[in-house]
Amino acid sequence: MFDFVRNNQKLMQFLLLLFIAPAFVLLGVNRYEGSGSGPNVLATVGDYKITQAEFDQVKRNRIEEARQRAGANFDPKQFDNPQVNKQLLDTIISEYLLQKDVAKEYLTASDEALRTAILETPAFQKDGKFDMDTYKALLAARGLTPASYDANLRFNMARDQVLNPLFESVFFTKSLRSQIDNAQLAGRVVQTRTIGLDAYLPKVSVTDDEITKYYNDNKSAFETPATADVQYLVLSPADIKAGIEVSDADVQSYYEQNKARFSTPEQRKVRHILLPAEEQGKTPAELKAAAEKVLAEVKANPADFAKLAAKYSSDAGSAKNGGDLGYFGKGDMPAAFEQAMFALKKDQISDLVKTQFGYHILEVTDIRGGDQKPLADVKSGIVSEIKNQKLTVAFASAQETFSEKVYEGGQSFDAVAKQLKLTPVDFKGLTRQPAKDTPKVLADPKLLDELFSDESIKSKNNTKAIQVGDSLVSAHIVSYQAAAPKPLAAVKDTILKQLKQQKAAELASKDADALVAQLNDAKADSASRQAALKDFDAAKTISAIGAKGVPGPVAQAVLDTGASKLPKALVVPQGDKGFTVAWVSAVADAEVVKKDADPQVLNFYNGIADQSYQEALALAAREVLAKRIGVEIKKQF
Repeated sequence: MFDFVRNNQKLMQFLLLLFIAPAFVLLGVNRYEGSGSGPNVLATVGDYKITQAEFDQVKRNRIEEARQRAGANFDPKQFDNPQVNKQLLDTIISEYLLQKDVAKEYLTASDEALRTAILETPAFQKDGKFDMDTYKALLAARGLTPASYDANLRFNMARDQVLNPLFESVFFTKSLRSQIDNAQLAGRVVQTRTIGLDAYLPKVSVTDDEITKYYNDNKSAFETPATADVQYLVLSPADIKAGIEVSDADVQSYYEQNKARFSTPEQRKVRHILLPAEEQGKTPAELKAAAEKVLAEVKANPADFAKLAAKYSSDAGSAKNGGDLGYFGKGDMPAAFEQAMFALKKDQISDLVKTQFGYHILEVTDIRGGDQKPLADVKSGIVSEIKNQKLTVAFASAQETFSEKVYEGGQSFDAVAKQLKLTPVDFKGLTRQPAKDTPKVLADPKLLDELFSDESIKSKNNTKAIQVGDSLVSAHIVSYQAAAPKPLAAVKDTILKQLKQQKAAELASKDADALVAQLNDAKADSASRQAALKDFDAAKTISAIGAKGVPGPVAQAVLDTGASKLPKALVVPQGDKGFTVAWVSAVADAEVVKKDADPQVLNFYNGIADQSYQEALALAAREVLAKRIGVEIKKQF
């Protein structure tokens, strides 16, 4: 698996962009309002203007999603490049193209189709059936309400009416798939031999004059780095939050104003029998009469509700479970359904309730929640929330004070530390390339640039306040030790080793080149070539999805060797390990490679190939829509 990633960098870079900004990902129907104007407009789609503010918000959302997926391994720098910005803008443009085309063609999804899609979504199911608690928990985790999710899903289903005909009308032909596979997977049959340096080291010698000359020519490489003992001061939101006081009166007032938040939402477990309100060949009056007949039977035999649901209900999903739909709270169901559900007492059966789905007969089988949490149980949370509300203003004011006072403080933090109740911190031995134990705030490149500037070194004044994460930081140098070359005696052994390695590498390189020349000699007969190959490893087939233990640089060089140039020998430097001579004798086509591939890696590759093809189709569809609706990109990244 790692061989595939390592040896197929271009394909993997493309895949990374797919995951960062896949085409036609719904960002949220009608999420943004206002058209914007002027230099802040990045692109127009028809008459809609995509603004810098909208772009920044989408990018923040993407970065946060990536942060949650990657955890401690998250690197925000992967988003800080023009290619990602361009791809992200293209994604937003694609969404609005689809929205406009869906609206233009009056495409939509029916309520019944929407409901079926939700009920059949595996992520919302528990023990094989739809579970309302799971559904709401997953939506809440994504910051969605049922209403906003329904709107997004309805749009996606309408959007698929634009894209699916394209995807279904064009398929991956055998010849096209074969071309793609051979372009990505065609392997090489190779034998390798490593010519290491150890055998040559005893053959070389280094004089004192050579060591002295190397030292004088490369003194900067043997310098001890400049070091500084520093003092620094940090202003963080946590520092300010800790100093914000909240009175009992504030807590009581907040509790009274937000009682609903501190109550367990009331939920009702309900079962229903769904009967049609529209049916071909029957009048509304006939259907209502039929529904009233079923209602009378249910009220006459309430204990048989489950049997009657299985017999009469047109909702196949719940009918097999006696009509059980699970627990619902307010805002989960259509208005008429909800109103009737909350008007019922436990075990009470409703009259007919009409919604867009038909006539419902409801029974509430359980009621839970609705309890008010006492103030004592939620007080600590309220205190924290009030502090958070006050924090924005308080921290902004503190930042202004911090910035002014560190500038005015010269070589001291005493005044600002006293005013904001902060404690300066001392750190010894800071270098321009900080060590692993350096505090994160001191390792920030912006702060290091300021701290090690000529002006800072000379004056030892506080640096300006610099934003590091969500905090402000300033530092000043207490004492400074300039970089200085180490004495020759201290580095002599290191230089001796380096020069011996260089001379050994020169000898090994000559032998490797001679071996390559011997193998590539067009006049060489088969016997002499086989003799030259006697110390090589056995022949193996390598490819982008299986390097078979061949080092990455060697595998890449072998795979880059054109088929028309085979057979061919080449030499690949391996650093301190010497040189690898590779004899590339033949091409192995994709089918041969696939038969010998790790199934997991092959499945991964097939997924990428399919996704790449779908991406190409999606981009083609985007071009068609762009010509129909009109797109103008006003900013190039």
